Amino acid sequence: MPLLGVNSVRVALISGGTYPYRDGAVETWCELLTAGLDEYRFHRVAALDAAPGRPVGARRGRWGRQTRPEPPGTFVATALRLASGPVRPGRGRGPALRQHRRTATHAAVLLCRGMLEEGPHSAEMFRSALRRLAAISTDGTHPLVGVPLVEVLLDAWRAAGGPSTAVARLTGRSPGTGLPWPVLRDAQVTARALEHAVRALCVPVPEVELCHAVDGGLATLVALGAKWRRGVPYVLTEHGLYLRSPLIEDVGDRPAARAILLRFLRSLTRLGYAEAGAIALPTERMRRWATRQGAERELLRVVPPGVEPRDYPHLREEPPEPVVVWLGPDDELPLILQAFATLLRAVPDARLIVAGSAPPYPTPERITFAGPVADRREAYATARLVVVSGGHASMPYPLIESMLCGRATVCTDNGGLAAMAGMGALVTPPGDPDRLAAACASLLTDARLRRELSSAARRRARTLFTRNAMLDGFREEYARALSGRPGLVPADGLAVPGGLATADGLAVADGIPA
Repeated sequence: MPLLGVNSVRVALISGGTYPYRDGAVETWCELLTAGLDEYRFHRVAALDAAPGRPVGARRGRWGRQTRPEPPGTFVATALRLASGPVRPGRGRGPALRQHRRTATHAAVLLCRGMLEEGPHSAEMFRSALRRLAAISTDGTHPLVGVPLVEVLLDAWRAAGGPSTAVARLTGRSPGTGLPWPVLRDAQVTARALEHAVRALCVPVPEVELCHAVDGGLATLVALGAKWRRGVPYVLTEHGLYLRSPLIEDVGDRPAARAILLRFLRSLTRLGYAEAGAIALPTERMRRWATRQGAERELLRVVPPGVEPRDYPHLREEPPEPVVVWLGPDDELPLILQAFATLLRAVPDARLIVAGSAPPYPTPERITFAGPVADRREAYATARLVVVSGGHASMPYPLIESMLCGRATVCTDNGGLAAMAGMGALVTPPGDPDRLAAACASLLTDARLRRELSSAARRRARTLFTRNAMLDGFREEYARALSGRPGLVPADGLAVPGGLATADGLAVADGIPA
């Protein structure tokens, strides 16, 4: 149902400390979205976990992507450094601080109980806690300032474990939850991480009609705060699992702290799904993950990443030499080097071009380390075969690009690459250099197989992974989320139930909506 005045709809594009301050695959995706949906006005919001740097400009990264100029009509980015000193209510003393502390402490108890316990009311306790913290942080006040979070966390941790403390001390685990039995240092590290994360609830979001959270962690907390305080709906897109959240990496090698933060992130993920107006995920793998985490199937839709086909035209000629170009994250480099050493036994005249720098150890002969690639199209043109490996979020783009170019491709079966490639690439198990070498050898020595594979790859990419298809998908998801917003009037003149429209077409609740 199309909406009137959609060209004036303002969208807050929320990231958890990445775009526009860091370069990478999510940033490529954000730029494609904001530049392509020119009927919307975007404001970029970043919840940072470090000091903000200069927003990325027109420069080239490791993979040769040049950032596009800012689309006309977009707002400048706003950000809040989560690790900065707490902002206190008023002057930080007197009745305001005491009231804030009482409310925040009660919310902290619910937060810890909700994420640690497995009872039927745990999810509602967790939701109620975050709603209360969002309500008391409207002026930028740190939600948990003045709260003895370490003590609260320890109490909830021990209570969730059940009464058998003697067993817990002997085994090192709480019998009620299976979590490691807490010690003070674990609670201190965990509390510090939670304080930084929950502060995302007070990140300021501008006057917009829609939020779009581009990850399920800090960005979701920002979107939840905007929804609960002002009734702004949000679309949720996750590019990775919470199991790999930077929040977990921050606690180092403390298993107990990692276990508690995983409980927090699991509860936050499920809450983010439950509160979202629409959930648009980039891969079928992420859709299955969301379903297992309890997301409503009616809210889920797969909107794959897209690439502009004109930027990667069909490469009809291939080089006379058996050249392999590899693109992957740094931690996959040993895999391709070992596979290439095996490949040389079957194809002695093969050459390997690595899009990256040489490692500090000896490597097989006939390898060129190209460093940062200025233009990936040139790299594909020099290749008879492209290898894409690793589960990093940036890898779908080289895979899609090589498929659009019609290059024969081998990819590893992790990170959703296999589902994306379909019948357009040879797929090998992750971490198996022998199978990877065998797949490369079969393609390098069989021209007919290369032609069949490249034709299938190009057809698949032009059907499923174009920029226009991605943009159309998000147009539909934005309209779906906005259709549930009180006060927006569809083009057929029928009012959407749920509230009264204000002068700008929005119904904004005072305080926290019920």
